[in-house]
Amino acid sequence: MTGLHRTPLTTSQKAQCAAMALAGQEVHGTISEVSREFGLSRPTVYEARNTAGEMLREHFEKAESAYRVVRVEVDDAQLERAVVALRVEGPNAIRPIEELLPILYPGVRVSYGKIQSILVQAEEQAKAFNGKADLSPIRNSALDEMFSQGDPVLAGVDLASGYLFGLQLREGRSGEDWAEVLGQAKAQGVDLSVVVKDAAKGIAAGVHAVFPEAEQRDDCFHVLYKLNKVRRQLEQRAYAAIGREEEAQEALGKIRAKDQKRRRGQKQKMARARRECQQAMARFDAFEAALAQVQEALEYVDLNTAELRGGEDVQKLMAQAAQAIACIDAPGCQKLAAYLANRAPGLSLATAALNTQLQALATAYPESAVALACLIWRLVSECKKRSAYWQRNQNKRLLTGAYARLQSLLGSRADKLLDTVKGLLEKRYRASSAIEGFNAALRPYLYVHKGVTQNFLELFRAHYNLRTRRWGRHKGTSAHECLTGLPVSDWLTFLGYPPSGTIH
Repeated sequence: MTGLHRTPLTTSQKAQCAAMALAGQEVHGTISEVSREFGLSRPTVYEARNTAGEMLREHFEKAESAYRVVRVEVDDAQLERAVVALRVEGPNAIRPIEELLPILYPGVRVSYGKIQSILVQAEEQAKAFNGKADLSPIRNSALDEMFSQGDPVLAGVDLASGYLFGLQLREGRSGEDWAEVLGQAKAQGVDLSVVVKDAAKGIAAGVHAVFPEAEQRDDCFHVLYKLNKVRRQLEQRAYAAIGREEEAQEALGKIRAKDQKRRRGQKQKMARARRECQQAMARFDAFEAALAQVQEALEYVDLNTAELRGGEDVQKLMAQAAQAIACIDAPGCQKLAAYLANRAPGLSLATAALNTQLQALATAYPESAVALACLIWRLVSECKKRSAYWQRNQNKRLLTGAYARLQSLLGSRADKLLDTVKGLLEKRYRASSAIEGFNAALRPYLYVHKGVTQNFLELFRAHYNLRTRRWGRHKGTSAHECLTGLPVSDWLTFLGYPPSGTIH
């Protein structure tokens, strides 16, 4: 601590004082000038200058030391470890790995065949690791399909931990294919009670065959994706219609007044363009309202009345939205309306299950308090959305009032109820975000490899489960750790490739 800390100067003034003293240390009279300007003694200014110089010197010395040369002695174990890491840390085929090794380790060249043999061994070890995993904690999952050169890749992810418990390359995606994939998972302890999926019939048949008691919920992700796809199309048509109307108006303005025949013809074109524009905008507005109703139906509490929604409420709102979409005269709307109506029962299951759990809390808390807690969490979510400032301010006021009301009802128990409700909301399991995130991770490898093998998928699965996640709800942990409780400091060590070599 310097003498500056005992002065009444502000932080910015102290920083300015030290900077001026340090910058002008080679100029005669600088210390005296700084002393007079800030009303400090000369020893205090000297002390501030020296301290600032030491801090800067320490900072730049650290920066330089961070870039000092490190030599790594490469032995066979280190080389194998690098090859395996390059294979799955990025979508690298064998040939790029062969070219990368001499760059990473100058003077080290490994043949294509040697790299391939290392990877074959790693894939076998990964397969053995995957086969020994205890999957008994898995109860809720998301299932989906991807394609590698036309061949389906079937995958299943635990919704609680993000653990990839199934990943198989199959010749088909029928109920029998899914039953075999799920049967292997069941043999390792998986006992599913909830499955989130899309409309694929093969998935439904496979789940029913292996886990007949499991509740099969429809994934809201695919429904919203399809709705937004049609919305974009209608929006583009509306903008195109607006453009045509403006063009017709502009063309009319360029026709001279005495050319009555051309003006009458152009006015007719403009009137037709205006009608088409109004119709396109009306179609878009109608669809926008139906989309908003679907999004509202997927919520667990009414934002206006603070009433909890049940499964029947969801189905009713979905049916109304489907009917509204069916009345829109635009390509894709009829098919989408039928799809939405068919998916409504499956989409309502998550809300129905949550409503049952929330009603059970009424034995310990007033029902109005439970509804208020749900309203609070929904308002918290609404406040995080990108909306108009007046809407955010209104939601914040509602949130403050709802929390004050809950406090008056429960007192010190209010926070406990909020934590309980939050835990239930985190386990609603209405979307397959976990499996969609996995699909995004695997997709580049399918493109680069031009067709994967089951052995590669085993290695990728082991890496996916053992790697430390850098973002999301489970940031800083691996799926393996979340499932088993065993921390993973280095995923390669788990597969039999521990660090080696001497660092100088």
